[in-house]
Amino acid sequence: MKRSFLVLVLLCCTVTSPQFHLQASRALDSKAFDVIHYDAQLEPDIAARTLKGKVLIRLVSGADNLDSIAFNSGELTIDSVRENGVLQKFATQDNRLNIVLSQPAKALETREFEIVYHGAPRRGIRFFPDQMQVYTIFSTSQWLVCVDAPEDKATFSLNLIVPAGLTVVANGRLVAHHELPDKKIAYRWEQKTPIPTYIFGFAIGHFRTVTDRRGGVEFCYLSAHFSDDELSRIFRDTPDMLAFYESRSGVRYADPVYTQVLAAGNVEAWC
Repeated sequence: MKRSFLVLVLLCCTVTSPQFHLQASRALDSKAFDVIHYDAQLEPDIAARTLKGKVLIRLVSGADNLDSIAFNSGELTIDSVRENGVLQKFATQDNRLNIVLSQPAKALETREFEIVYHGAPRRGIRFFPDQMQVYTIFSTSQWLVCVDAPEDKATFSLNLIVPAGLTVVANGRLVAHHELPDKKIAYRWEQKTPIPTYIFGFAIGHFRTVTDRRGGVEFCYLSAHFSDDELSRIFRDTPDMLAFYESRSGVRYADPVYTQVLAAGNVEAWC
């Protein structure tokens, strides 16, 4: 194992603004509606480098007689769009999902849409079948239908279905997990603080985990190849770094857990 070929994945605390997201923001009419919550279920197939998923998107209309909405959808294949079980007409073009509402929305009305999809993303998520690892990397619309814009914030629930024996980390707090009949496990994570979609994410693999607690925050460090002592040394300055940024910004870190993952791969093709 060449330790130079490792990528550091941060969950729950990341800042970036790739050009891709700014372009996506301009492509959608952000004033037409406001997404307030995503509830997603995702099942990655690490060996095949594919995924299948569905997401329930809750939004508030920003206009009277809103008759269509659009989301960023990358190169995902959309299987169906439903509202209250009723199929909605849709089309995909230029990495966008355009939905025609069977019943126009009123201003400030809350609506929910279930979108089922699948795909073999080339960006936004990286698969390493030889190491049984998969993790996300910023361009969220490549693996989740969403509004992929840095100024758009929402809460996030994520159900991840993975083979038994793998470690899973994601945004927010792990609130439940249960075994499925086919030797898989479903994990549910909840992110209750609204955050931009570009920092939605997860990592899955055979990871060793080391934890530390400072100032009410639990720090979790994960790797497949380093010992506990090595992980503790690698990340020994992390709590002090977080305390430094808190003191300079005057804002406390909002979540109870800060997670860093040393994952397979290199820094190429991140977005």
